[in-house]
Amino acid sequence: MRKTPVTLGVLAMIFGGLQALTSLVGLVSQPYAKKMMGGFGKAFSNLPKQEGQPDMSQVFERLAKVTEELKVYTYITNAGMVVLSIALFVVGWLLYKRRVQARPLSIGWAIAALAYLPVLVYIQVKIIQPRTLAVTQQMLEQMPNASNSSMQAFAGIQGVFTVIFYVLFYTPFPIVLLLLMGRSSAKNDLVGPAPLPM
Repeated sequence: MRKTPVTLGVLAMIFGGLQALTSLVGLVSQPYAKKMMGGFGKAFSNLPKQEGQPDMSQVFERLAKVTEELKVYTYITNAGMVVLSIALFVVGWLLYKRRVQARPLSIGWAIAALAYLPVLVYIQVKIIQPRTLAVTQQMLEQMPNASNSSMQAFAGIQGVFTVIFYVLFYTPFPIVLLLLMGRSSAKNDLVGPAPLPM
């Protein structure tokens, strides 16, 4: 009997636990994000401002406002990740125990995770990043040698890097689950007891 389900189960519980913790921190800290940005703004307002340099206190005030306006998207993305992470942990436990229901649940989770990824990328690249980059652009416009074209190029590169990061970071494990647990022979490795009938 292959050790594939046990190995995948351990990895699923590790990945699910770490992502759930990260996303929960994001959810819990979100109500304080605006206050934190405002605190940075007040700290910078007390520092001496050099000629030709942007007023960082105003920058952080704008960031605080944008953070507050975008908080619904932060809640949506983090809540979605928490749900998927907890589900992955449960799937991992079932795989580790070689439960027969682990196979369809693994395949279902992998499909759901891959379907959620474009939503996550869209929110980051098309909604959140343009708003935060607009604040950065306003800051750069206050500088004497600011270049609008370089800012636009940076925005494009940031979007590409975001897509690459999400694809490289979040697609391998769901694909591995689909490939390994999608095989018909995988059911031979799951011999644990099925759930009791209701």
